[in-house]
Amino acid sequence: MLTDRIKALKQVLHDPDPQVREAAADSLDRLEGLRSLPELIELLAGNDRRARIAAAYALAKIRSNQVYLPLLQALKAEDPDLRAAAASVLGDKHHPKTLGALVKALNDPEPGVIAAIATALGQFQDLRLPKVLGSLIGDNEQVSLAAINALGEMGLEAGEGFLLFALQDQRAALRRQAARALALLQTGE
Repeated sequence: MLTDRIKALKQVLHDPDPQVREAAADSLDRLEGLRSLPELIELLAGNDRRARIAAAYALAKIRSNQVYLPLLQALKAEDPDLRAAAASVLGDKHHPKTLGALVKALNDPEPGVIAAIATALGQFQDLRLPKVLGSLIGDNEQVSLAAINALGEMGLEAGEGFLLFALQDQRAALRRQAARALALLQTGE
């Protein structure tokens, strides 16, 4: 099945239309990634720190439900950089079934990981998230900035109160980010 798709796409790489060739090349790239899924999952579970992080990011390109469980497991890894990478990829994929695990992972002890999770949550369109993200605006500037940015990226009007609150913060970086995020919100008017 996969082999048939790859074979057909390789033939279309010689199509007279450049846009068809480009589409075939993009599709081949995705399918070749799917072919390497078992190896990437094995790398993600391995001991080589750099390879694990690279494998997490490589899984972002693969459209398969098989990527979620290994990424969710990586969200609980000892290495904070791997946890942050897993959060980033899960956010890019924004599959609704991963939302609960991401919210739960906000209890992470590392601010960098929490910031990565906040950024990931900004990829979801869930009306429960503005309150979650708003609760992250506080003492840690990195986490606060990520939460404010995520509220803006979500664009949900429910985030407005949190952004207005951030406009009153003593830190200029938070006020600046809140001002930018407010412009991204949808309006009911």
